[in-house]
Amino acid sequence: MSARSLPTPVELFASHNDGDHLNVPTGGLIYRAGDPVACVYALQRGMVELSAAGNAGKLRYGPGEIFSYEDLAGSRHVHSHDACALTPVAVVRLPRGRFVELILRHPTIVLALLERQHSRLREQRLAARHYY
Repeated sequence: MSARSLPTPVELFASHNDGDHLNVPTGGLIYRAGDPVACVYALQRGMVELSAAGNAGKLRYGPGEIFSYEDLAGSRHVHSHDACALTPVAVVRLPRGRFVELILRHPTIVLALLERQHSRLREQRLAARHYY
């Protein structure tokens, strides 16, 4: 089976029975910093920006990406950023426990997340090269 025939993480989220399909208008908040981490989100359409008060850094996510899983790995169990829709967005919200089950059934999700995280780090390193 080729990698092309595997479902994407967003497709796996969207097909899950416990996934909530949400539409959020431009400027709408998906969650706030400090809210309990109860779900992981898969972005089907639009752009989402994660930002934290007092922190100049912002992360942007586009179609096909999963976000808020970073907060699952921490010990705080609350979101570290606000998630705001930069455009009208369609997201699939999957409860934390179902996300873990999905990983166990489809470990390729972890590979996709690692690949994207590696790409983000590479982009940051290249963008900051002029500071060295």
